[in-house]
Amino acid sequence: MKASEVIDIIDRQPFIPFDVRTSDGRVYRIDHPEFVMRSRDGNTLYLQTDDDRNVRLDSHHIVAIEDANAPARA
Repeated sequence: MKASEVIDIIDRQPFIPFDVRTSDGRVYRIDHPEFVMRSRDGNTLYLQTDDDRNVRLDSHHIVAIEDANAPARA
């Protein structure tokens, strides 16, 4: 996936939580834009997982980004 596509999803307003699916099948949930940082060139993402792990991810290994499922609003 192009780095610019990932940056657009991170920066969209209002922010919508999303899942990042990688080439090795792992899925990372991003609940807030502060839980992801990007390198200056945008090709590397640094994710903080819900169990407080830090993951460095090359954007070339992102195969899909999906909006996170959210409960229906009343």
